[in-house]
Amino acid sequence: LLSPGFAVSAPDRGIEAVVLSTAWSPSGIGGTVVVNYRPAVLYKDGSFSRDAERALRADARIDGRWQRDGSGFVLQGADGKAQQVPAKMRARPATSGQTLEGAYHSLSGAGAAGTSVTTVAAFNMMQFSANGRVVLARGAGASGGGTSTHGTQSATARYQLDGHTITVTHDNGQREQRLFYLF
Repeated sequence: LLSPGFAVSAPDRGIEAVVLSTAWSPSGIGGTVVVNYRPAVLYKDGSFSRDAERALRADARIDGRWQRDGSGFVLQGADGKAQQVPAKMRARPATSGQTLEGAYHSLSGAGAAGTSVTTVAAFNMMQFSANGRVVLARGAGASGGGTSTHGTQSATARYQLDGHTITVTHDNGQREQRLFYLF
């Protein structure tokens, strides 16, 4: 979720809303099928981007135009296809100064344990405390052909929420901003 050295420059267009669409996909770990929530950042100028990684940057990819309708939002892609997103799929921004308590995890990988196929898994974890601290951890492992390997990394930082932005200040002073929403 957070990568060191990521410089942010918020675009002038501003964020109006973040909406989520769903898609089913295999996780790659043993063939499990999961629901993925895919964000679309709706800008005040009527454009939208599915590029959550760069959503706060001036060079975020623009994927089309959006507008409100009676039951939610219509996203018109550059390919001309329209997607209806119900109002209930609108994510909420954080309030200024809001804090979080708890752990947030993601897991991805490929392969099937107990078969001759090599299995690879990777995780990211963020453990938030109400005092404004967060532990960031990630790791990966692989097993196959009688060999296993793994590695992990963790760091601590301070976090601050404001609207659709989370600002993380690492203990070494490095500061990052990323898209944030509650759903």
